[in-house]
Amino acid sequence: MSDNNRKDVRIQSEQFISYTLFDHDEKVCDEGMGVARDVSRNGMALESRRSMEVGYRIDLSIALGEEVLQTEGIVRNVKEPGESGYLIGIEFKNISKEEIEKLVKQFPNINRKS
Repeated sequence: MSDNNRKDVRIQSEQFISYTLFDHDEKVCDEGMGVARDVSRNGMALESRRSMEVGYRIDLSIALGEEVLQTEGIVRNVKEPGESGYLIGIEFKNISKEEIEKLVKQFPNINRKS
């Protein structure tokens, strides 16, 4: 999906993230850390030194100030921006209302539509 087709506002960020990546057989295939470069109500861009397979499930722990957002997502796209590593597009799945409230608290403009 291109940036022009997105309905949700993307907020620039630099949140630290730890993740666990699962393959199509639900086996852990990678664990690591990265940085969120932008966040919306429905997903985020994760900057990582390692690439990921599109379609894999990912469990995320995102540092939001003094709170930690816990959710899962699906890898939707992978871009290699250069020296900083890969930019991984992640769509949130099964994100709870409580976790959305943490996002809104950290990023009040996240509720706006573009």
